[in-house]
Amino acid sequence: MKGKIRHVLFPAVLAGLTIFVIATIWDIKYYGIIFACFGSSVFIIYVNPRSEQASVHNILGAYPLAGFLGYSTIEYVLPSLNFEENINLAIAGGFAVGITILSMLITGFKHAPAGGAALAFVLKVPDVKAVFLLIGGGITLLAMAKILTFIVKEEYELEKAIRHTFHPGKRG
Repeated sequence: MKGKIRHVLFPAVLAGLTIFVIATIWDIKYYGIIFACFGSSVFIIYVNPRSEQASVHNILGAYPLAGFLGYSTIEYVLPSLNFEENINLAIAGGFAVGITILSMLITGFKHAPAGGAALAFVLKVPDVKAVFLLIGGGITLLAMAKILTFIVKEEYELEKAIRHTFHPGKRG
């Protein structure tokens, strides 16, 4: 169980630390619902780092798409709807997620949490600054993931080397 704890504990700690840094740097108090999608992103990045959705290419492409399309939905689609407010939000939310997923599939920028980011724009009407904060948050997320993964990997490799030195017959 000891070896398995490391594989469970490290991703959880790194994910929590990454969200802490993003929340500290960016305005989570006002834009929190938009950044909630980063919780899903850190799971993908730290638990399944070799997946297609964890690639830098997909994250850096999908979040700007989601921000642009989510913001465009609240600026252009939502105001043109003339139903009950609840129905307006449901239509706009469905449109924002649908058009974002379509755009991700067409462009090849596949990162599922970005669909949630587009929906968040509809749920809490932000200003255009939120699009740039979403992009900046994605960049911060990737930078933290690279730094923390490198630190943990180096520490783990150093620990294995020390164990091998003192116990050459054991595998770490």
